[in-house]
Amino acid sequence: TTGPSYPLLRRLSRLTQPARASQAAPTRPEASHSLDRIVRNRSMSTLGLASAHRAAHVAPRGANLRRPSSAAKRRAPPPLSQRRPRAVAVDASVDSRTQADFDALWAWLGSEGVDVSKVSPAMVDSAPGGRGWGLVAAEDIGGGDAVLAIPRSLWMTVDTALASPIGAHCGDEAGWIAVALQLLHERSIGEKSRWAAYVNALPAQLDAPLFWSADEVAELTGTQLLDAAAGYDSYVRGTWARLKESAFDADPNVFPSDAFDEASFLWAFGILRSRCQAPMDQGADIALVPGLDMANHSGLSSQTWTLNNGGVAAVFGGGGGGGSMLLRTEKGAKGLVAAGTEVFMNYGQRKIDNQLALDYGFTDAFASRPGYVLGPIAVPESDPNCFDKMDVLEVAGLKEAPSFVLRAFEDPEPELRVFMRLLNLKGEDSFLLEAIFRQEAWGLVSEPVSRLNEQEACGTMINGCEEALRGYATRVEDDRRVAEDPGVGHRLRLAARVRMGEKQALEDALGFFSGVEARLDSMEYYQERRLRSLNLLDKDGNSTYDPFQDTMA
Repeated sequence: TTGPSYPLLRRLSRLTQPARASQAAPTRPEASHSLDRIVRNRSMSTLGLASAHRAAHVAPRGANLRRPSSAAKRRAPPPLSQRRPRAVAVDASVDSRTQADFDALWAWLGSEGVDVSKVSPAMVDSAPGGRGWGLVAAEDIGGGDAVLAIPRSLWMTVDTALASPIGAHCGDEAGWIAVALQLLHERSIGEKSRWAAYVNALPAQLDAPLFWSADEVAELTGTQLLDAAAGYDSYVRGTWARLKESAFDADPNVFPSDAFDEASFLWAFGILRSRCQAPMDQGADIALVPGLDMANHSGLSSQTWTLNNGGVAAVFGGGGGGGSMLLRTEKGAKGLVAAGTEVFMNYGQRKIDNQLALDYGFTDAFASRPGYVLGPIAVPESDPNCFDKMDVLEVAGLKEAPSFVLRAFEDPEPELRVFMRLLNLKGEDSFLLEAIFRQEAWGLVSEPVSRLNEQEACGTMINGCEEALRGYATRVEDDRRVAEDPGVGHRLRLAARVRMGEKQALEDALGFFSGVEARLDSMEYYQERRLRSLNLLDKDGNSTYDPFQDTMA
């Protein structure tokens, strides 16, 4: 295979460019958690994602990231292996919450005017790594009916954070930081908090890889899930160190050290990542919605949170104005839910297994979606046509550094092939980047440009997939054996399923682009298409030019 014109799939930290300077990840502390240490001490998978969840994606979506000061870096925390903070889970299957905690939550919601008659909280799956607590229909519910509506007045939002005692210290912070700090404040004041019943019903231990032990994390070696979790770890700890220097130490009365320690801040981050759902999961709109966030995920459900902004529909069953967030059953007979049956929602219909594992600590038990996220990928600044290619991406409606999902058992999305051609466009083919073609350039490269360009576009993906696959420490048959062994801990089974899913997606992509490469000689390229459009080639690819007929005479 001829090598690609750009080593696209080498270590992404040297290739990808943040979309905006404000989204650059903070500097890593000198001493870091085992997640980050493991990533730095091994060869990162070349397709690996210190990407789809780096920079703008490592925090609840839309956050503005900041760099910790040099002083904060000098006071970096010890590795996780040297301490056992109370808020970080060793095993999330140990859940101290009881039915009484959830009954109190439902009583509080009812006292605030919420109609809680259709669903009630219950333990639905107590197995280690299982769904735990969820929402169960208290009566038969019809298709398309609202099962629960929570008014905006009960949400924990950026506005409620700014109005709280910690508000003076987070006016310039990203939305998720403000809500996280309010959550810790409400937890610190206990029963004095308006949200006491809600906070008491939140899990004290979380199961996402961010909270795994070093031995458990080692099972993720080679995966982009490990890269992403390490990005979380480094970013959140760096943010905490900056806040400790700028706010916590300066005002200990508002930020008592035992309530705003690093472990508690990590816990608050994990709560937001696992409980904030679209459309209230990013930027200044991020919000915790009590009660509604108890619905468990099912890939077989198509239902998501629905925002009603005021009016009768917004407050019906929801106690108060200002809009509400609700969850409905699916329309028609498919949405009928019998009393005693669990009510599900979908945390993201296009999310793949390692994305669910990253934030929630599970993969979809009902509809597995193995895959691999490639990107964000930027055109290297060293490319002499960098700015022209960025213009083409902008005209096509793509980001400067787009991301693509490789899904197992599916062909890669067409946009990925087009992007690879654009990225490898050079030499004689680069005339397509001239300004006269700017509006149609993306369309022109949506089909093969030249044999060399197509070969290098395929080579970029083939070489990258092969190198990424070499980064895994286990074989697929080993992963399958662990994933199917009920005697193995649920985190080890999860790690095995993630490894299998990522490998399957990479192998399928490798097979696809290898197949394309094998057909290079039978493809029609830009020049042939252009000549045919001018009737200068016949159906067999032969020239139709006749100098005795096609003359000026």
